[in-house]
Amino acid sequence: MTAAEALEHAGRQVIYLNIGDPQVFGFRPPDLIVEVVQRALRDNFTGYAHSTGLPEAKAAIANYASGLGAPTAPNDVIVSSGASEAADLVMTALLNEGDEALLPAPGYPIYPAIMAKLGAVARYYSLNERNNWQPSIDEIASLINERTRAIVVINPNNPTGSITSDETTRQILALAAEHNLVVISDEVYRELCFATPPTSASVLTSSAGAPVITLESLSKTHLIPGWRAGWMRFTNADKMRELITAITRLASGRLCSPTPPQYAIKPALEGDRSFMTDFVHDLKVRRDFAVSRISQTSGLSCTTPEAAFYLMVKVDNLGDRTDEQFVLEMLEASGVLVVHGSGFGCDPRAGYFRLVYLANEELLSSALNSIRSFIDPHSRV
Repeated sequence: MTAAEALEHAGRQVIYLNIGDPQVFGFRPPDLIVEVVQRALRDNFTGYAHSTGLPEAKAAIANYASGLGAPTAPNDVIVSSGASEAADLVMTALLNEGDEALLPAPGYPIYPAIMAKLGAVARYYSLNERNNWQPSIDEIASLINERTRAIVVINPNNPTGSITSDETTRQILALAAEHNLVVISDEVYRELCFATPPTSASVLTSSAGAPVITLESLSKTHLIPGWRAGWMRFTNADKMRELITAITRLASGRLCSPTPPQYAIKPALEGDRSFMTDFVHDLKVRRDFAVSRISQTSGLSCTTPEAAFYLMVKVDNLGDRTDEQFVLEMLEASGVLVVHGSGFGCDPRAGYFRLVYLANEELLSSALNSIRSFIDPHSRV
């Protein structure tokens, strides 16, 4: 039983601001994809699909990528059970025991988890909060050695909500090309930006020539995390033919990703997207509210996220606690559950935690009042 579940079992109310699931907070997917999946379940084929995905889904993804400026054929696409399965397939095919990949810290924890399973070694490059969570190209370059196989880029970033600049991405791609490395570009949140989104690495690699595997998903953009509708697409595929063959074999071994949600991919990418504008607007309002309240809380600080729905909060004084101990103490005192920064690769003494700001203003206000009371018992809320 988790600490939060134990509190609930004892009759306490817990506000869960730890998991980025929009549906938990009342957001619902657009009708255009719900209806097409309902029709598919009633009228269409929903048995085993081809192991790389339904042809119509792959064609829609290829057209979408080509429209971005990264010419892509349907054969350069593999549909997966969310972007997480895509990451697992790619890294399993790419990495042997003792091989290394460069990961951002903070970053999404599934990547080091996959590598630990494979016996591969994660090498972390730091995202610097003082520079709005931008990486250092010099640091990335210093980590590359004869065992390095890939550089992982998460842009926009989870957990910080930061955007890596196009120029920095170009430099990472140039490094990858120089050292014959694959770039794994996780772009799940690219369409959930509050200003201009970053250019896809698959587009920026045209000058560098580095092989890029882009991971994308409908989970967050279309509010369907439980549907597990994701994919990978290959750019400069001629430079990673053996890798693609290995990924395809692994995909064949698991038969296919769930067939019904694949019918949502074409209308999601080609249909009306006005709902997404409304979603991003709602997120921005909630982001601004959360950032404002954090800035008014003595002992806490944060940068303003540029995308997604996560806020990386800095605790000024942990005392002799780790960030995980701090989060558990805050849960016990306030009833608010967040995620400690070391769960994303931060130094456990650095004092970060990630807060999800998907909740409405009333619930966010209640949670942030409780956090403020824990941080500063003498404050008035």
